[in-house]
Amino acid sequence: MALLASSSYAFVSQHGCTSSLHEPRTTSNTYRLAHTTTSTANSEQLNTYPPIPPDLTHCFSSREWEQRCQLAVAYRIAYIHDWDECIFNHITLKVDGSDDAPDGPHFLLNDFGIGFDEITACNLLKVNLDGGIVDSLQPLPLERRDINSGKGRVFKPGYVLHSAIHAARHDVHAVWHGHDLDASAVSQTKVGILPLSQEATYALNKGLSYHPFEGSANDLSEQPRLVANLGPTNQILMLEDHGPIVACPRIEEAFAGMYFLTRACKYQIKSLSAAGGDLTKIHMPNDSTVDEMVRRMVKFDEAPSTAKDKPTTQQSDDGKEEDVSEMHDTPGLMFAYARRTAERKFGKDTIYR
Repeated sequence: MALLASSSYAFVSQHGCTSSLHEPRTTSNTYRLAHTTTSTANSEQLNTYPPIPPDLTHCFSSREWEQRCQLAVAYRIAYIHDWDECIFNHITLKVDGSDDAPDGPHFLLNDFGIGFDEITACNLLKVNLDGGIVDSLQPLPLERRDINSGKGRVFKPGYVLHSAIHAARHDVHAVWHGHDLDASAVSQTKVGILPLSQEATYALNKGLSYHPFEGSANDLSEQPRLVANLGPTNQILMLEDHGPIVACPRIEEAFAGMYFLTRACKYQIKSLSAAGGDLTKIHMPNDSTVDEMVRRMVKFDEAPSTAKDKPTTQQSDDGKEEDVSEMHDTPGLMFAYARRTAERKFGKDTIYR
C-alpha cells in the first residue's frame, strides 16, 4: 500500500480506512475542473423534443413537459447502458421555476415499481423536498398512466439521497444515481478511482469525493453527512459499498459524468484483474504525468482554432484574464447520440407520451 500513499494520488483520496462510521476518507479538490468563459463551437440546439400534446396543455407547462421528455429518455439511456437495477435507482431533474413555489423546489423522478425501460414523460412523478407528490395542474388522462394508474409511489432511499442534494446545491439540476456493477465494485475498494485513463481523469476533474456506507439510504439523519461529503462544488460522490452519484447543472453533463466514470471503473477492474491485483504491475502515472493529464483535461472540449490570430483570452470587468476559447458542447453531443439511440430502440411515441 506504500505505492498508494504517493502524493500522485492525493487528489483521489488518502486510500486509508475510515476510523469511524461517519468519517470519510480525505479528498482534495486541487484538480477540480476549472470553469471558463467559452463560446460553443456549434450554437444549434442539440436535443429537441416533441411539443406538448393538446390533451396535456392543462396538466403541465411547456417547459415542464420538455423536462419530462428529457428525463424520460435519460432513463431509457440508462437502461441501454445497464445502469439500472430492476425497479431501483433514480435519475432526478429539478423542475425549472419551482424554487418559488410554496413547497418548492420540486423535482421529477421515477414512480417506484416502474422499470427504466418503461419510463414515459407522463409516468414520472413530481415531488417536493419532503417526498410528497405534487399534483399536476389538472388530472392526467387515465390512458397516459397505463402502468400505475394511481397517484404513484416514492421510494424512500431515492428521495433521501436526491432531495438532500437538490436542497443543498442550488447549482445542481440533475442528479444521476445507479448501481453499475463495475462502479459499485470500485466503490467497495479502498483505492477508489485511480488515474489510469483519460476517462478517469475526466471524472476526477469534475470533483470527486467519497461517502462512507451507513446502510440503506432511508434515514434522514444521513443527509447532512452526505451533503458535506459531496461538498459545495464536486459533481461526483462515490457512495462506498453502494455506487456513484453524479450531480450537475444539466442532465447532459450528468450523463457524460456517469458515462466516463463507469467506463473508468471498467478499465480499472480489468487492468487490476489482468495484473492479478498487483498494483506494481500497473502503469501508474507519476506526479508530472498526472499534472499533464489534468492540464489537458481542462482543454478537453476545446475546438481547433480557425484563426491563428484569434484571441483565446479577454479582459473581464474586474481586469482578470478569461479563457474564451471556442468549445464543443461535448456532454450535449454525447447525450444527443444516446438520445437518438434510445429513440431508435424504443420509439419516440413510446417515450414521449
